Amino acid sequence: MKLYLLTQKTKLVVEKLKPLHLPLILCALIIVLAALSYIVFHNPHQQLQHDIFATAQKIHHFYRDRPGYWQLATNTAIEDKLVVGTLAKKEEFDVRIGQGLDGDTGLPSDMSFNIVLRHLNKSACINLSELPVSEESKLLLQKITLINDNELIEYAWGAENPLPIARYSMRQKCQPRENTLVWTFQ
Repeated sequence: MKLYLLTQKTKLVVEKLKPLHLPLILCALIIVLAALSYIVFHNPHQQLQHDIFATAQKIHHFYRDRPGYWQLATNTAIEDKLVVGTLAKKEEFDVRIGQGLDGDTGLPSDMSFNIVLRHLNKSACINLSELPVSEESKLLLQKITLINDNELIEYAWGAENPLPIARYSMRQKCQPRENTLVWTFQ
């Protein structure tokens, strides 16, 4: 008798909860789809690209009343607090700011400067080079150069290799390791 009553009570509870099954299943499905879309479409290097262009903007404003980019180098950019966000964490990325690949100190006649990221893996190389450039950043950016063991390619506005870099075009050009990307700003 007790078993029969327990079974009847369980059936009543299940009957009361049945209308909640469909909303719970739909809610769980939405959460799973949201998580999958984040995993598939999230670009972990988007913030780094934003920091590169924000740093370039700060450097441009800092030097606008000076003769060129005189004395700009990685150390002076850090001391003057011109380096933004993840670029300031030098242990995470090999960042050079200034002239050339090594971030040499700028001269009074230098009318452009480089932000160089060295030792990038293939994923970072592809994602950073193929991300779209904002309208404001297009005014500062002159070119992006890819350097590795197999390639030295310059992408510039209206050049043979035009900016912005087309999606999926860097897949064969970036190597698994040791890629260097150079952004040249005016």
